[in-house]
Amino acid sequence: MSTDDSRLRRAFLEEAEELSDRLGESLVTLESNRGDAGLVNEVFRLTHSLKSESALMGFTSLSSVAHRMEDVLGLARSGKLALEKPVMDSLLGGSDLIAAMMGAIGKGGADTGFPTADVLAALSTAGGLKAAPAAAPSSAGQSGTVPAGGAAQTGGGTATASPAPAARLTLGEFELSQLSEARDRGESLLRVTVTVDPEEAMKFPRAYLVFSNLESTASVVKTQPVMEGEIQDDSVYGTLEVLLTTRDESEVTRAAAAVDQISDVKVEKCSFDAFLVRASELASAPPVPGAERGAVAADSAGPPAGPAAEEAARRASSPERSSIRVDTRKLDDLWSLVAELVLRKAHLGRLSEEAGRGLDGSLVREELVEAFDSLDKISSGMQQAMMDTRMIPISVIFSKFPRLVRDLSRKLGKPVDLVMAGEDTEIDRSIVEALSDPLTHIIRNALDHGIEFPEERVRRGKPEKGRVSVSARRQGGTIVIEVADDGRGMDVDGIRRKAMGMGLPGAETFTEAQLLDLVFLPGFSTKEVVTDLSGRGVGMDVVATRIRGDLKGDVALRTERSRGTRISLFLPLTLTIVNALIVRGDTQLYALPLADVESTAKLLNEEIRGEEGRELARWREEEVPVFSLGALFATGRRRAEESFAAVIRHGERAAYLIVDELIEEREVVIRPVDDLLNPHRLFSGVSVLENGKLVFILDTSFVRREHF
Repeated sequence: MSTDDSRLRRAFLEEAEELSDRLGESLVTLESNRGDAGLVNEVFRLTHSLKSESALMGFTSLSSVAHRMEDVLGLARSGKLALEKPVMDSLLGGSDLIAAMMGAIGKGGADTGFPTADVLAALSTAGGLKAAPAAAPSSAGQSGTVPAGGAAQTGGGTATASPAPAARLTLGEFELSQLSEARDRGESLLRVTVTVDPEEAMKFPRAYLVFSNLESTASVVKTQPVMEGEIQDDSVYGTLEVLLTTRDESEVTRAAAAVDQISDVKVEKCSFDAFLVRASELASAPPVPGAERGAVAADSAGPPAGPAAEEAARRASSPERSSIRVDTRKLDDLWSLVAELVLRKAHLGRLSEEAGRGLDGSLVREELVEAFDSLDKISSGMQQAMMDTRMIPISVIFSKFPRLVRDLSRKLGKPVDLVMAGEDTEIDRSIVEALSDPLTHIIRNALDHGIEFPEERVRRGKPEKGRVSVSARRQGGTIVIEVADDGRGMDVDGIRRKAMGMGLPGAETFTEAQLLDLVFLPGFSTKEVVTDLSGRGVGMDVVATRIRGDLKGDVALRTERSRGTRISLFLPLTLTIVNALIVRGDTQLYALPLADVESTAKLLNEEIRGEEGRELARWREEEVPVFSLGALFATGRRRAEESFAAVIRHGERAAYLIVDELIEEREVVIRPVDDLLNPHRLFSGVSVLENGKLVFILDTSFVRREHF
């Protein structure tokens, strides 16, 4: 590919990805506002633009799908076609296919190898149109159209020999939590093994059609090979293994067999306990270097997946965009600062020459002070400008939720309204990319376990439709994201009984906040808890690990029986630079994020009550715990008549942190800290000062503990 072609492709991707995202969002909105002519016109314009842009680039399969969607929408615009459920389903199916094609193109692939024919047929049928003509071969290779599936060739003499064993399925924590939830819903666990006819020239489209059918009728937990993300060599799709959960085993068999050129379909019923017991054994075993915490293989025999395969699966499951759109005003600001920097550089050069010629030293020194002051302002401005270019609206995640809620609502038979607020809140791009999975998991739990079925809601005097709200707001240097539902809520007394049954010390006197914190403990959620508490605890340890560990934030939970549950995520604005209070403990310097520091104070020894480890003191109108750097690091707190302290607030909890000295406020650049230096997870990172000294950045979530 020439340089010009590469630039043209990048420009197409930037434009078409945005068009595709907006198309998906607008179609979900249109489904709830089918009489909105302006919205119909907007969707029509988006499909028209996608058709034209992709045709110009030679992506004919993508263009053909957009063209057929445009035909259907044209009929709707003219009033000749009502946007009933089959029509909307076909349009959403076309939007999904376009998004999948864009994903492949974005990774350097093409729009081929997708079930284009099935989508075109569905659109044609919904719109009462003649069958769409097959797309011409794309410039990238063979056309992506695939004949529609007919009768399955799975039985009798047409069946081939049993397929060779597929590589074993490795399940991570999220997959294991899915299994636990499905078991407690009374679903069945099935392993479906499908073999594509060896004579079939294009195996991926056949395997993908089976995967798509299964995904629409069951909850797919894992596939081998991975069916989403970058397409591998076509030969690896000769055998597809799918682990799924379902309430209707016969529907799974029918869906798997409804694709032609499939020579064998094998459906096996599996035991949930075999997976989950194996997972608990692995969790209690000594850690294996490089192994994923909580991972468990679907087969007890067979060689483990190699590092290359695991890395490929990781990339496929969490793709990262290599480019982002930046508001031109932000770039203009940055360019102005660069221009100012060039001027100051020339100024310093002139001063250097004057000093070399022996001119008046006092005048040169004055100008140097002025020049360095200007450089300090410019560098601060450039730092802020660069941070601004990394900031993107959280709507890039929120925009996916209407479709997620729509699909889950229909699948579960629970009508749900989704309300979103704060979509324009900006957050660091690196945090946004890592936040999608936890938020998706929380929303899935809200619909699956929190929201009641319509008849139950009516009996309780609630509206038949459930309500899930997702909001984001900036609070100082923290982003607060909340997911709330008006469902069953949690049985706090049930959690207490479970905690007491597990022998947790002091469980009988735990506050409600302490009891709800138990939901985030790995392994706390068992069948008993799921049954009594609507299953909301399942998988929350995984969410907490992602938020507190990977994203250096915190998660809190509130619930009211029969009224609903609210989960709040507290995240740093950025993971790269933070305003901090520098403090000293003994000879070591530490940094406290200023966003978490409410105040500084002098704390008298006589104001502290209780024994070490459970000390309390009064801060304004509340009793708060007293921590010390010495106690945190097990070196003991030095007793003094008067101590310096920082008042830290994390979420709704505050605490005193006693230090040896309060030094200064300053910005620090956060770097990752090695686990060897952070065995107790007390640091969120480390920074290096200009004099070479290390400053450890404290993770202030320790204030959520009642003792240490």
